[in-house]
Amino acid sequence: MNGQDEGGLLQNLYYFIQQRNTSDWTTDPAMAIILSLITCGIYGFYVFYKLMDRRDQHFARIANVVNTSVALLKMKAQASGNSQAITEEIAQLEFLQREIYEQSRERGAALWLIIAIFTGIGALIGYYLIMDDFAKHDIAEAQFFTIMSQALTKIGRSQQASRALPTIPERSFPVYLLLSIVTCGIFGFYWLYVLIDDGNGHFEAQVAWEDYIYAALSS
Repeated sequence: MNGQDEGGLLQNLYYFIQQRNTSDWTTDPAMAIILSLITCGIYGFYVFYKLMDRRDQHFARIANVVNTSVALLKMKAQASGNSQAITEEIAQLEFLQREIYEQSRERGAALWLIIAIFTGIGALIGYYLIMDDFAKHDIAEAQFFTIMSQALTKIGRSQQASRALPTIPERSFPVYLLLSIVTCGIFGFYWLYVLIDDGNGHFEAQVAWEDYIYAALSS
């Protein structure tokens, strides 16, 4: 029965990792801005929708990756008699598991698109939510990958622990909002560029970490 449970969890983990091909939407930020300018902002609304949607999809996917990998870690540690060796790491991972789950609550891309279209300030508020959500999520993910690496090393499933670093730089919402208002929305195009580029970098950096966790837990 344990073998069947483990096999099912591994299949689920593989599935959730492979979902990144559809959930973690990326695009060329420079081209997105050019198309937004050419279409007088219409394409910008499409990009705004995609940014909010990828936020919801990515956060939900990572919550599933975290839940499944923690369950597998516990199972592997118990099977090898190393559960006590990673008691501290398990406690930290379970804390992050709850935090990442809370982050995964949907914002609702369609709702925010409507708000952005019919209220001038709505898009800027949406920009802030995407920026702030990803910054917090980026930190939680880096902590999760780092602690998971430590735990995998302690139970003999990784040769050396590694540290994951956040990829999204700190940005000031008041400054971005003020500059967008003062420039009559022109700075907003740069803000949109930043949102796209930060997300792209975040997704790219974590591919290796997800693959590392799967390889360690499936070996």
